[in-house]
Amino acid sequence: MRNTEKDEREMAERRERMLRTGLALFAEKGIEAVPLQTVADACGIGVATVYRYFNTKLDFVIAIGAREWESFFREVEEEYARNGGGAMNAAEELEFYLDSYIFLYREHPEILRFNQDFNGYIVHEKATLPQLADYMRAIAPFQNKFHLLYEKGLRDGTIRTDEPEHTMFNATMHIMLAVCGRYAQGVVVKGSGPEDLTYELMILKDMILERYVRR
Repeated sequence: MRNTEKDEREMAERRERMLRTGLALFAEKGIEAVPLQTVADACGIGVATVYRYFNTKLDFVIAIGAREWESFFREVEEEYARNGGGAMNAAEELEFYLDSYIFLYREHPEILRFNQDFNGYIVHEKATLPQLADYMRAIAPFQNKFHLLYEKGLRDGTIRTDEPEHTMFNATMHIMLAVCGRYAQGVVVKGSGPEDLTYELMILKDMILERYVRR
């Protein structure tokens, strides 16, 4: 008799291993450059097994993106709780979320490298909104957190809210994410400077705070 619970656990573990392996390979070599056969070989399985879990490479890539942003959001939420969470004012929350992207750059550069390639890949593959549904659900909490931050700013006055919310979101979180991604991918002229560009990111953070935090 089959042990259904054991089978399901093994399937979940195999799926997780494929996603982790796919992330590592795509982050290192680029999504386009890595066929699913390479992922299967690295996992020690046949490529047909990969296709039993994911219909297409696009589905596989989207699943990786959804998994990584869900995982990172959980990390951010845990750190948010450790830092007092809702007791922060809007200015403190803004700094906290900017710091979370610097943390992403330092601790999870593979996510940033993958994400840099991901955006172009889904456009090239003409991914549809239904195909992207899980990914959109995974990233939605980040924008919702910013919405709550902005609403708090309207109440406590610690940040500027004279600009529309979407403008401020683009000028803070999107810019920080974009620069972190470029630094993680090495798309920057470093010259003889340091490999770790955290200091430059701290300067960018300070510039954003200077613009939006009311002193």
